[in-house]
Amino acid sequence: MIAAPITPATAYELSAVAALMRATIEPLTYYNARAIAAELTKYTEDRLRARVEQDAQSVLVTRDDDGITGFCVSRFDDGTIWLDWFGVAARAGGRGVGAALLRALQATLPSRDAHKIWCDSRTDNIESRAALERAGFRRIATLADHWYHQDYFLWEWYP
Repeated sequence: MIAAPITPATAYELSAVAALMRATIEPLTYYNARAIAAELTKYTEDRLRARVEQDAQSVLVTRDDDGITGFCVSRFDDGTIWLDWFGVAARAGGRGVGAALLRALQATLPSRDAHKIWCDSRTDNIESRAALERAGFRRIATLADHWYHQDYFLWEWYP
């Protein structure tokens, strides 16, 4: 289990968050090349900084003595929080970091004036699917041939 509290990323941590996101997204085998390129463009240090300036809780992180161990990137969307990405550094895998990040995101709803969380995952992303189910997310739709001509599940969580 993680020992350090999960907090919003600070400005000086955004480069490390972007690097961990890149390390998480680039090797994914269930995304096609077009999807990977598009996602990497969306989550640069500058774009993360813009998100944090708009909503301080949009980038949550975990840390250890060596730096960032996990991230959870989200955005407010008309009373709903959209979970864009969450991930864990390889060195922190198996310690409950992903689950803790999802709980921390859930805890932000009242302060962000939101009532539920939505997200999507690739239908063949077994790890994400399992983590979302354990965190109490409910699969509400299957989107066939959707973003980047790939299949996705749409998920929802609300208290």
